[in-house]
Amino acid sequence: ESSGFAVADDTAECNKLTGKPLPEDSILYAIPVCAPYATVAQYKYRVKLTPGSQKRGKASKQCLALFCQPDASKKGVGAKNEHYIAMMKAVNDNEWVQAICGDVKISTAGASKMRKKVSKKGKKKP
Repeated sequence: ESSGFAVADDTAECNKLTGKPLPEDSILYAIPVCAPYATVAQYKYRVKLTPGSQKRGKASKQCLALFCQPDASKKGVGAKNEHYIAMMKAVNDNEWVQAICGDVKISTAGASKMRKKVSKKGKKKP
């Protein structure tokens, strides 16, 4: 139909999004997403969310803490990883919370250790 309106083609913009950036890619910002684990299996930063009792706000903070902790296998953070971490920290807390569905349990390497650290911080009395 010719109604006089131009239709924007957003597919070129969507193709710029990636979960696994290449070394020559320039990272402008980070977007938290919630998708089936098979979809995000190739993403550099990912956690598995399963139904549980942890509230979305606490889970989002735990995810960010897991992503920002240094990885012992990589022996140092590196400038590229520091840039990725800075981009993730720049994401508003509300955006993190909105990306997570319902009450969850975080399942990933190091999640149980992080959960214990978070619970100890919450139990400290001034």
